[in-house]
Amino acid sequence: MSFFEPLPPPSPPTERRWSPPAWDRPSEGTLPATLAVDVLLNEGEDAVWVIPTLDVFPNGFRVNVALLLNPHRAQDIQARIHRGPMGMMRIGVRFADGRVGGRGGLSRGPLGIAKDDQGVPTEPFVGFGTGGGGTGGWRFSAWVFPLPPDGPLEIFVAPPSPATGEFSAVLEGSAVRAAAERARIIWT
Repeated sequence: MSFFEPLPPPSPPTERRWSPPAWDRPSEGTLPATLAVDVLLNEGEDAVWVIPTLDVFPNGFRVNVALLLNPHRAQDIQARIHRGPMGMMRIGVRFADGRVGGRGGLSRGPLGIAKDDQGVPTEPFVGFGTGGGGTGGWRFSAWVFPLPPDGPLEIFVAPPSPATGEFSAVLEGSAVRAAAERARIIWT
């Protein structure tokens, strides 16, 4: 005899399910292609900032940023960081055609973004991805829509306060586009 009462039968499937707009987040049901970047953004006495990879989808890419703390000073650095309010990481992009995204910080939604008649952003959308960490450092990510055109792709990173500064890297847009071809759509 089970402790739990029987569950009600599942609801019948609906004909149309909601799905997010293609620009809002990575393609659902898709395994991204990993593009190794390994760009050292900044190396200091206390920490190293790096973009190890981009996760590339058919509809855009995720910029992955890592902060590695000096293991000999990590406890002191953590104490300094947690003394005051910590701000948000800022990630921005500039495409080869001059379009920019993320200058005002990471977006957490569709409000305030200029769109065309079909509701697609007219400038690159840079949205908050993920973040987390521990004693040895942190990892952050940002979602960027659309894929960049061929040519230089500039990525800008500003660490959260109380840190200061701005770092940048230049990648090749065609490499990102080629990686998108390797993404595997599992479910449509």
